[in-house]
Amino acid sequence: MNAKMYLIVYYSIAGVIISLFTAVMTYWIIDVPIGQKMMFKIFLTILATLPIIGLLSYLIGRCLSERLAAISHCLNDISEDKFLTDKHDESITDINTIHESIHELSHRLENSITTLKKNNAQLNNMILSLSHDIKTPLTIIEGYLEELEDDIVTAEQKPAVIATLKKETAYINELSSEVIHYLQSLENRSEQESIVLKDFLDEEVCPLVHTKKEVALKCEVKEGFEITFDRIALKSILLNLIHNATKHTEKGSISVKFFNEGIIVEDTGYGIDSKDSTMIFEPFYCVDESKNREKSGFGLGLSIAKNLAKNNGYDLALDTEYTSGARFVLQRSNT
Repeated sequence: MNAKMYLIVYYSIAGVIISLFTAVMTYWIIDVPIGQKMMFKIFLTILATLPIIGLLSYLIGRCLSERLAAISHCLNDISEDKFLTDKHDESITDINTIHESIHELSHRLENSITTLKKNNAQLNNMILSLSHDIKTPLTIIEGYLEELEDDIVTAEQKPAVIATLKKETAYINELSSEVIHYLQSLENRSEQESIVLKDFLDEEVCPLVHTKKEVALKCEVKEGFEITFDRIALKSILLNLIHNATKHTEKGSISVKFFNEGIIVEDTGYGIDSKDSTMIFEPFYCVDESKNREKSGFGLGLSIAKNLAKNNGYDLALDTEYTSGARFVLQRSNT
């Protein structure tokens, strides 16, 4: 039974009961005995009011049915990935609240699906890149194992071969750890706390960084500045940014600064070309086109850093207007 028919039946039954009760109470109050003739009049009165009750019930049911049909239409659109863009204004408060909830649900679903599609594309690209990056060390290991099995390797060559096998195995192990770290960074989990930034840098970050003699590591953060962040995540982000800076800075400085509840990490190195600025946060993307494994790394560090920043309500971006090197800005997200 649809809403319109339900209301017609409900109001009709309620109208009959109310009419009968009203008539009986009226005659009881005026102290007039209810005989057969009077009951007949009451019956005629109820029959006369039934069309009016039915008409009113139909009009009310039609009005509510149209409003419920609009809600059903919105839900059908959402089920077909047609997400709502305009809000629906409704005079009935309760129905208007339902429309607002549906609109909010539509907005959240659209964002979630967009995020899932993006993450799925990233994972597909990551799998392709991973299979490519792992193929080289596996080929090297397989080749040397066959040579060892066939006794082609001489006794003098064995130490060098074993060293190479260990090196390639370590590469695969490190790559696996980076991939696991990246997948973990996709999970929105963080235990935020208030961190005194200067103490944090001096005690937990800077001691782990080693720069070239011609490069100065500067911590330009005043005493007392605090940031609310997951401690482990912030440490990972800063170490990643500073280590990247050390790779591309031959002389000058690497600086960490605090501004408007955000952090800047900048260097006086080679900088990043504008064509790479939109891609550097993609998994396995390396600015160094040589794909030298020792030099370029895996291309997951900035992706991990950006995910960790997002998990804490921050955004990590490259400042493309900075031309004296590379500058990364970690600031609170507007969304």
